[in-house]
Amino acid sequence: MGGADVTRIPFADMTGWRFQPDTGNLVHDSGRFFTIEGLRVHTDRSWVSTWTQPIIVQPEIGVLGIIVKEFDGVLHCLMQAKMEPGNVNRVQLSPTVQATRSNYTRVHNGAEIRYLEYFRRRPDTRVLVDVLQSEQGSWFLHKRNRNMMVEIFDDLPPHEDFRWLTLGQIRRLLRLPHMVNMDARTVLSCVPSAFSGPAMVAEIGIDDDSFTNEVRRSMSIEAPSLHPTSDVLSWLTDVRTRRELVQKRVPLHCVTEAGWLRTRTEITHEDGRFFDVIAVHVRSAAREVASW
Repeated sequence: MGGADVTRIPFADMTGWRFQPDTGNLVHDSGRFFTIEGLRVHTDRSWVSTWTQPIIVQPEIGVLGIIVKEFDGVLHCLMQAKMEPGNVNRVQLSPTVQATRSNYTRVHNGAEIRYLEYFRRRPDTRVLVDVLQSEQGSWFLHKRNRNMMVEIFDDLPPHEDFRWLTLGQIRRLLRLPHMVNMDARTVLSCVPSAFSGPAMVAEIGIDDDSFTNEVRRSMSIEAPSLHPTSDVLSWLTDVRTRRELVQKRVPLHCVTEAGWLRTRTEITHEDGRFFDVIAVHVRSAAREVASW
């Protein structure tokens, strides 16, 4: 995989990124990737109903995809050991493909995303999962990702940063802190509705009979549920219509009026709470570009 180095730097030392003079928004010279802007929020909740915060604006839809293949009657997932600069332990188990549109269209002039072609409706594959899911709303504004699982039938020797893992192996790794990243978890959450064969049920259960039985019940079309799907959807719709949420994008410099401070190295709240916006310089031999 090669080494990686992540170093915090002052905003003035960023390459390709700048604060716009008129809005204070943090933007990339290409106009792509994402921007850091301000967001003013009003809700009807009782404890804090109005606030202003920095927010990541990234209207692109990313691809989070896992390739699956059956070996000797057992389904395996092609998982990636992926370095992200914000990871606690640098490298975590990730989907086969984890990329924004700016990444896979190579705005950074870097290498192509490995295995991306399998998520583009190839005739020799079978799409098992293909759904849009939202990104974390506390930091991203209306961000969505395309969560996919694609089954292949031909041989596919993995790159050194990728490994075929059974669902049972992944399940054991899920119990370890900081081992399986958030994006892999969102795609894997689609597994019960995607696979119903006995090989998967036997493998994912390993030696835990109670878990195996639970998975069997969840996969059975005739299994009774506590609430009908129509009731669950109606409940969610009712909550959405009764709650108030008004969001307004504002220039980033407006957040300073709401307790946020911008220094030469960070944007942080005066109370020391919530989150910080910082700049880092990254060097990695395992990514599409060597440094950014």
